[in-house]
Amino acid sequence: MAVVTNDEEVSAVAKDDGSLLAEFRELWAEADNLWDQYQETPAFHGYVSADYYAVYQSLLRLEGTAATLLEWGSGLGIVAIMASRMGFEAYGIEAEPSLVEHAERLAQFYGSAAQFAQGSFIPEEFEWDLIEGDESQRTLIDIPAAYESLDMELRDFDLIYAYPWPEEHTLFRNIVRSCGQKNALFLSYDGREGMELIRSHDP
Repeated sequence: MAVVTNDEEVSAVAKDDGSLLAEFRELWAEADNLWDQYQETPAFHGYVSADYYAVYQSLLRLEGTAATLLEWGSGLGIVAIMASRMGFEAYGIEAEPSLVEHAERLAQFYGSAAQFAQGSFIPEEFEWDLIEGDESQRTLIDIPAAYESLDMELRDFDLIYAYPWPEEHTLFRNIVRSCGQKNALFLSYDGREGMELIRSHDP
């Protein structure tokens, strides 16, 4: 996989759409309120909020470059909801059923066409290889993949977004490389490093 640098076509400086950004700020505040209300419940134990403004800026740069977005571990579905409102065909996969319910409610309230499915984002056909770094630390892997519920496959998406656990960046990249479409984009957020955009290439 190759890192997409600022010299490539996605390097345009993002400009805010005032009305849409104001709507998103309300969405982010709603997500914060839900966290405050439910953080002690089991469904929220694995939930971590990203820097949604940074994600928003990245999505702005990718308008016209990518069309279909899949959010892995979508939680409250904030990224998929934003992407849908920005014109992407957007989907989310989340392991916790109650988080999927929250995401669907938020999508409806904010007029988003994003679709969500409960299950694993790891495709059934993915072949694990510990030598290649395919180790799962906190991602649930003992549940069925959710792609059939969406009537989609990973290769149907040209942009995948995720917020990997620190130990799982290699796993996530390997999944995109082995099961995604050629030249798919993998956009990820890291609490320490910020946003990273990677383009997948055949080995």
